[in-house]
Amino acid sequence: MSYKKISIDELHADKVFCEFREISKEGKGPLIIKSFDLDKIGEVEPKVKEMVAGDIISVYYEQMGTRLPHTEKQWLDGKVELLSEADQEYLVKLIDRACINNEFDYLNAPPSVDEQVEDFIKEFFDEEEKPLEKRDFLEEFFAELDDEDKDADKKE
Repeated sequence: MSYKKISIDELHADKVFCEFREISKEGKGPLIIKSFDLDKIGEVEPKVKEMVAGDIISVYYEQMGTRLPHTEKQWLDGKVELLSEADQEYLVKLIDRACINNEFDYLNAPPSVDEQVEDFIKEFFDEEEKPLEKRDFLEEFFAELDDEDKDADKKE
């Protein structure tokens, strides 16, 4: 038996929250909680973004053991409806992939140094002005030294 919960919150946090806990006669396993930025997981799993498209502000699924799951899709105007069977199956698989298989953990990894530099450049420099010039400063330095040596040889 297990406990599974997922919440896609597009209105307040732009996050996807997943929870999973295995429950047996021996006791309860650890509660595994994962959260992901909606845009990041939406790039990998476009259906997540589709589920909260338009006036839909949140999707919620929770199943405790063998009880019937609690599901809802909330609209901006306050309307609430149940999730379809297909959406429920998709969300259960998504919880397993996120909490058991750890498939989306890389989405929460800190950006690499290269990504940080790219973000900095995008934030502070207009890329349309002109492309960045690539220069090999060491090569230029040694070329200048060679030129100086040649000029010194000519004077002697």
